[in-house]
Amino acid sequence: MRKVSVFLHVSADGYFTGANGDMSWTRHDQDPEYKQFADENARRDSILAFGRVTYQMMAGFWPSPMAFEREPVMAERMNAAPKIVFSRSLPSADWSNTSLLKGDAVNEVQKLKQQEGRDVVILGSGSIIGQLAQAGLIDEFQLLITPIALGSGRTIFDGIAKKIDLELASSRTFKNGKVLLIYKPTQPHSSNGPS
Repeated sequence: MRKVSVFLHVSADGYFTGANGDMSWTRHDQDPEYKQFADENARRDSILAFGRVTYQMMAGFWPSPMAFEREPVMAERMNAAPKIVFSRSLPSADWSNTSLLKGDAVNEVQKLKQQEGRDVVILGSGSIIGQLAQAGLIDEFQLLITPIALGSGRTIFDGIAKKIDLELASSRTFKNGKVLLIYKPTQPHSSNGPS
C-alpha cells in the first residue's frame, strides 16, 4: 500500500502561503547542509500531487530556463517525476508526466492508497491537504518551518471540522534557521464529519 505524505514550507506563524498566495518567502538563505537536503529530497522516488492552484504555479516555473539555472537538480526532478493534479475545473494537464484526476480528492486518494507503487507526496495545495487530513488519509506531515512571520495567509488546516492529533516523529535544524518537523497522526480519523 502507498503512503501519502505532505511536504510544505510553513512560516513561523503557521502559514504555508502569504496574502494573495505569495510564496516568495520560502526562498530563504541556503546553507550547504540545507542545499544537500533539498537536492536529496528532490531525488526521492515519489509521485508528486497538487491541487489546481499549486499545479499551475509549479507548471509555470519548473520547466522554465530560470528554474534550471537556479535549481538544476530540483528542476530536473520536478519535470521528470510522475505527477497528479486534483481538479474538476482544469481542462488538461500539460506539464510532463502529469495525470489529471477529476474525481473527489478523498475518493481518489483512497483508491491510490490501496494500490502498490510509489508513495505520494503532496506539495502545497492547502484545500486538498485539509480534506485528506480530515479523512485520515495522510500518513505524515513534513513541515519545513521558515524563520519569518507573515501576519496573514492560509494554514494547511483551514476549514477542518475537528482536531487532528499529531505526534512528533523527528526534527532537524539547519544553519539557515529552517527547522524540519515531521509529524504523524496519532489516531485514525473518519471522513464522516464532526462527531
